[in-house]
Amino acid sequence: MKFSFIVTSWNIEDYIGACLDSLAPCLAPGDELIVIDDGSDDGSCEEITAALARLKERGAALRPIFLGVNSPGGVGIPANVGLREATGEAIFFVDGDDWVDAAGLQAARRRFEAQNCDVLIANYRVYDAVQDQFSPPSDQSLWRGVEGCRSLQERRHLALQMVGVPWRKIYRRSFLEAHKIRFPEGDFFYEDNPFHWQVCLAATEIGFFNRSVCSHRMGRAGQTMAATGADLAVFFDHYERIVAQLPDPQYRPDVLRWLLENMAWHMERLAPAAQWIYAVRAEETLKTIVDADWQAMRHDVVAQRAWGAARALAQGRLGEVISTWQQQQMLRLFQNLEDRVAQIEQTATQLVDWSEGQRAVQEFHALKAFASKAEDKPSKG
Repeated sequence: MKFSFIVTSWNIEDYIGACLDSLAPCLAPGDELIVIDDGSDDGSCEEITAALARLKERGAALRPIFLGVNSPGGVGIPANVGLREATGEAIFFVDGDDWVDAAGLQAARRRFEAQNCDVLIANYRVYDAVQDQFSPPSDQSLWRGVEGCRSLQERRHLALQMVGVPWRKIYRRSFLEAHKIRFPEGDFFYEDNPFHWQVCLAATEIGFFNRSVCSHRMGRAGQTMAATGADLAVFFDHYERIVAQLPDPQYRPDVLRWLLENMAWHMERLAPAAQWIYAVRAEETLKTIVDADWQAMRHDVVAQRAWGAARALAQGRLGEVISTWQQQQMLRLFQNLEDRVAQIEQTATQLVDWSEGQRAVQEFHALKAFASKAEDKPSKG
């Protein structure tokens, strides 16, 4: 089966070379590697050219596409360019600042080739660039429910609860083409969410593969996931888009659960200047949600993290919610200050210990020098 690997890139010269190198073991003769650079103005294009030169011996078709000008929004437009150009039977997306786990991806490929599914959802690792450590994704616990999902409906509900990023999945290209599934394009981000919902709702067979296929980098400068501003309000646009395309109203609570899960994440990171903008946009969407959907999520553990604040916003109690956000931010600020003070005190203690140790060493050497001098001094008599 021919695979089309689609890599998107924008101003990631420090990472794109390593990303493409990590794909080398996964490229089989007949595959194609499509790299779309979204108008980078750093050295990304040169890094891409150099990396592709190193991959010439793999027997895959290498197809760099340099857009020249940065497209509006996130990766929606470049990803769609890659889909339009792809000719393989299977599609695998790669973020240019991530890297693939070659053994896991090769195993996932074998599973996909053996299993007749429209999409295969695999696992991945999260790499914290600030802490320099790996961790499982936030939906790790959901894998325990895979074996119990016997019907398509059960598998679909499970898939919709998983983190919707495209770079953990292998897609059948004929399926995407038949349903005309593409990323939404425009001046907004997080466009992989509507794409994920379109895929899961249209798929007639969904496969799961609990093995990491890539390592996702978090914490680098300029990353979309680091957003703390009003651009996070785009999730309400995505909610409305997803609901409008639902084939069956039974999935409305699933969409609300997804929105509340993301709102919980937003509320912990919203900058003060963005809170009113976000709250006003939230009210516009949340007040349209029917009570049956709210009640369906009332006791859901994930939804509960934002359920109270969301209900208050839906009722127009914006000032009350924002006041709570500000109080929580102050508490987090104080906690961070306390942690910082504790770190400073620990460092100071270490410095004092080191200083005392140095003084002891100096005194020892001074005494040793004095003793040596005393031994060398001739005695009287």
